[in-house]
Amino acid sequence: MLQAIDLTIGYDKDKALINGINFTCPAGELIILLGVNGIGKSTLLKTLCGLIEPISGTILFDQKNIFGLAANDRAKVISGVFTGRDFDPFISVREFIALGRYPYTNWLGTLTKDDAEKINHALDTLGLSHLADKKVHQISDGERQKALIAKALAQDTPVIIMDEPTAFLDYKNKAELLSTISKLCSEQNKTIIISTHDISSSLPYSDRAFLISESGSFIETTHKDQSEQQLKMIMETQ
Repeated sequence: MLQAIDLTIGYDKDKALINGINFTCPAGELIILLGVNGIGKSTLLKTLCGLIEPISGTILFDQKNIFGLAANDRAKVISGVFTGRDFDPFISVREFIALGRYPYTNWLGTLTKDDAEKINHALDTLGLSHLADKKVHQISDGERQKALIAKALAQDTPVIIMDEPTAFLDYKNKAELLSTISKLCSEQNKTIIISTHDISSSLPYSDRAFLISESGSFIETTHKDQSEQQLKMIMETQ
């Protein structure tokens, strides 16, 4: 269970982006994070991953403060998918996804049979098995986005954080990916939080929504009885 308690985030304590963030995310839920560009969505996701320390407040997983964990232990709990991150374009897709196993390997990076099974499962789940031996620079932007998600899946964490995971996908691949992410929650009991601007596509697959309003307020909703227009109105008025 992932929890945020009285969380304030930002890069400068004198210029907090969002205050008063409180939520509890049980296992098995897909949560969408909504808000306009520049409002703080990526900052919140990076904070939840442990990449940025909060200005104040606490992030807990199973009652343990994630910032009290060693980096390697935290990487066994929460994985992140962020667009635009650097990677070697000349390694194969399989080698790239294998990087997700780093919290579990020895200092030589030796892969075990279990590691290989996790990598193959990630390739299969994201529909990338036929591209496994291709170099990363030889595949499309959308396929690289899927490879990033497969890397996080190979990391085998109970919580996965994704920043705009459908950004480079066409409508068909977007729907397939959202369906896959939803199944990871329901079938593998993972907690997944994704930021998105595509409310209409993601809404049917999600269990709850976190909204960051234009005033910087953090709002949680189950959204089951709310339309895309109603969610947008909440973000504009609160």
